[in-house]
Amino acid sequence: MDKVACRAKRRALRNHVLPKRAYSSALRALLILSLYFAVVRPSFAGRPLTVDDAAPVPPRHLELEAGFFYRLPDAGGRDQKWPVISAAYGVIDSLEFGLAIQRTNQDAPREAPIKGFEDLHLTTKYRFLEQRESVPALAFSLDVKLPTANRAKGLSSGKTDQALLLIATQSWTPFMIHANFGYTIVGDSVENPLKNLLRGGLAGEWSLDSRWSLIGEVTGVSRSAKGEPNQADFQLGLRYALQSGFVLDFAGGRSLRSSGTSIQGTFGITWTVDVSALLKR
Repeated sequence: MDKVACRAKRRALRNHVLPKRAYSSALRALLILSLYFAVVRPSFAGRPLTVDDAAPVPPRHLELEAGFFYRLPDAGGRDQKWPVISAAYGVIDSLEFGLAIQRTNQDAPREAPIKGFEDLHLTTKYRFLEQRESVPALAFSLDVKLPTANRAKGLSSGKTDQALLLIATQSWTPFMIHANFGYTIVGDSVENPLKNLLRGGLAGEWSLDSRWSLIGEVTGVSRSAKGEPNQADFQLGLRYALQSGFVLDFAGGRSLRSSGTSIQGTFGITWTVDVSALLKR
């Protein structure tokens, strides 16, 4: 793997929006809490959260998401994702399939800019346990990154990654908690070995009324390579439900560590539609 592709690989692992072994005490605590909630209590709980939820898209429904993401690293430069696009379809009850892709515009100090669409992601999520009083809903997801982008431009490592995620969701109306604990198998090369990643996250939702929801999350990702820092971030945001299945969202946050993201923000829209009803029209 050449230096440009390797640098792009590390950036993608740190900044994957579609898209979490030594730990700091804060990150270690986060992962322990994530495992605790995933095992003994009920992510992408939908935009703008990056933590997933245990609820797949309903059968015969299509969920489309589009968003904008902007990040200012402490080291300088910028990291912009536009558009961030995903689609998921509910095949049967408790099972969905989807795909996602994003266009990046990265400008890091003393490095060549990287612009263009990154690799395509194929995703699936299966809920194997529904929530029962004190028992959370449990699901697992698989995200496979295919090397579809231009490697020469630094948009792809030319390797395939597989991300496995255990998801737990517990609801106490009007509150909902999501926990993630995952492992990413990273494709690397002998010349530039990269580490597989541990990911953890906790997210909460509070339905203020029939339209507004307050959301927040804390996430952590292990270092992508020797000498790279572990990542820990948080963000807070709001969702506003429109009619006809549309939901608007926006959120902002930053890194919980001194070396990371000085500030980040995102906004977007989600549309969920009953495909079978559309076909009957």
